[in-house]
Amino acid sequence: MPLLSIQQSRFAYFADFGVYGVCVAALAAFLGLAAPHALQWQLVAWALGGLGGWTLIEYGLHRFVLHRLPPFQAMHEQHHRHPHDYIGTPTCVTLTLFVVLAFLPAWWLANLWIASALSLGLLLGYIAYSMTHHAAHHSRSSSEWMKRRKRLHGLHHQRGHTHHYGVSTSLWDHVFRTA
Repeated sequence: MPLLSIQQSRFAYFADFGVYGVCVAALAAFLGLAAPHALQWQLVAWALGGLGGWTLIEYGLHRFVLHRLPPFQAMHEQHHRHPHDYIGTPTCVTLTLFVVLAFLPAWWLANLWIASALSLGLLLGYIAYSMTHHAAHHSRSSSEWMKRRKRLHGLHHQRGHTHHYGVSTSLWDHVFRTA
C-alpha cells in the first residue's frame, strides 16, 4: 500500500498507536525530568488545556474538514462505506501536522516548555480519540461509557453524517446542537 494511503495495512494502522505512545512518553519524561520545577503547575495546566483543546479540534476536523472539504470529504466517505477496514490518516501526515501546526508555533510564541506541555495534551487527546474510534468499530466492551460512544458513533454513520461528530466526547455536539 502507498505510504500516504488512508487504506492502511494492519501493521501501519496499529503502529500509529505505538508511535504516539512513544511521543507521549518522551514528552512526559522530558517535562518531568528537565522542566523547571517552578513551572510544574503551569505546564500541567497547558497539558490539560491541550487535552481539552483536542476535543474541539476533533469535533471541528470531523464536522467541517472530513465532511465538507474536498478531497478530505471523499477520503472520509471511504471510511463511512467500509467502517471495519483499517482506514486512517497516515502517521507521517498527522505527526507532521502536530509539529507544524501546534508544537512549532507554540515554541515560537511562548517557549519550549509550554510547546511541549501543550503538545503532550494534544497528543493524549489524539490517542484517546484514536483508541475510542478504533473500539467503536472493532471491539466489544462492557463499559457503559464505551457502549454509549459506540452507539452514538454508529448513529453518526447511519444518519446521513449530520450528527454526532464527537468521537471521544459529545460535549461539542451538545454545544453546537449536533447531538
